[in-house]
Amino acid sequence: MSDNNGRPQNGGTPQEAAHTVRMRRADKNGDTIIKDANASGASAPVDVDADAEHADETEEEEYRDPTNTVTGAVVGAVKGIIYLTAVIVIGIALAFFFVIPVANDVFAFVKEEAVIDVTVPENATLNDITEILYDNGLISYPRIFKLYAEFTENENDPDAGVYIAGDYALSTTLNYGQLIDSFKPSHETGQISLTIREGMTTDEIIDLFVENGIGTKAGFIDAINKYDWSEDFNYWFLDELEENGWSEDRFYRLDGYLFPDTYYFYTDSSEVVAISKLLDNFEAKFPDTYRIFLESKNMTVDEAVTIASMVQSEAGGLAEYALVSSVFNNRLANSASYPYLESDATILYAMFHNDHSRPDKLSGTEYDSPYNTYKYRGLPPGPICNPGFEALTYAIYPRTTDYFYFVANNDGFSVFSETLAEHNRAIEDVKNGTAISTVRQGGGSGEYVENDEDEE
Repeated sequence: MSDNNGRPQNGGTPQEAAHTVRMRRADKNGDTIIKDANASGASAPVDVDADAEHADETEEEEYRDPTNTVTGAVVGAVKGIIYLTAVIVIGIALAFFFVIPVANDVFAFVKEEAVIDVTVPENATLNDITEILYDNGLISYPRIFKLYAEFTENENDPDAGVYIAGDYALSTTLNYGQLIDSFKPSHETGQISLTIREGMTTDEIIDLFVENGIGTKAGFIDAINKYDWSEDFNYWFLDELEENGWSEDRFYRLDGYLFPDTYYFYTDSSEVVAISKLLDNFEAKFPDTYRIFLESKNMTVDEAVTIASMVQSEAGGLAEYALVSSVFNNRLANSASYPYLESDATILYAMFHNDHSRPDKLSGTEYDSPYNTYKYRGLPPGPICNPGFEALTYAIYPRTTDYFYFVANNDGFSVFSETLAEHNRAIEDVKNGTAISTVRQGGGSGEYVENDEDEE
């Protein structure tokens, strides 16, 4: 309702009439009375309970329980730890199942040694080389190999992408870089393959190295006789040799331990590095069961290697290894009756080392040397060659026989005898051409047999 001037009757403007003001005062009893008042002072009652409830809600929104904050932080930390643990576990799993095998394939940290023949065709590409290596088991990850080859290839190298055609004998212990270099023109002056045959003497092995541009003769003799292998290497068999002592009449300290096999060497290899490869192989090929059995026989490894070298030198072939070994072992076990081993091969070794001569047959047994087992009792001062695995095996596990003699027959084998009378008849039969070698009578080596106790 408005007055005559068009203003609201309460005395305010239309905007003022729409705006209310909340007023608070105390009544006569001291209670709080809240009213909505307009500009003229008129008021209306307000719901006190509803207003109080609104205030409580506001306070609840502004207040947070501190214990809830701590709990949240702990839960977050636990989640972080779980996540980090999961990442570590996954990382270890990836390393075990992928990273380590790939790294071993690339760098050849631990690979079983073998020699594999491959043929590279004319105008071979990297794809061809990769396929050849993979198909022959020389690499396990062809894609990684290709990436490695591409990454390490020098684009400015005139031999980049060039692979020499031909036949190659490659070792499974070569890493990616060495495999690639094997097919490069520079391979001819970088790395070479040497085969050390069973029964080669240490002198022959030294000559083989020197003739192929590796080291010097004086350097190899020093490495073999004087180098302290205990400083940088840990060869248990050499520790045993030093502990037991070795004869001053021995030609070479490492005689017998330069294991025959095919090896790969860089032409700039030192004498120590070259010899260490052969010693590594001996250690790998000599089983712990052999050591245990030798201990039960109260025989040293060096004694077994010496017998093996004599077996290797005297036997006409693998079929005779166990028989020849039985003769020497029988004589050593009955030294009172047979004090001399009477091996021609021991004299021939001394003659070759001292005089650089090796006759096909001895003209006599009077040659003056501690290696002459016709004049000196027991085993010679050391091994007379570097025997292979089979000779070592039969030296340690000889066939059980009653043989104490043998004589070489004209067919390359020998006639074995139990008594001196039988032996003398065999000598006459050989001279007459009527002798029949024992292996041709069915008396060959066969398989060596370990008893159950030995196998354990």
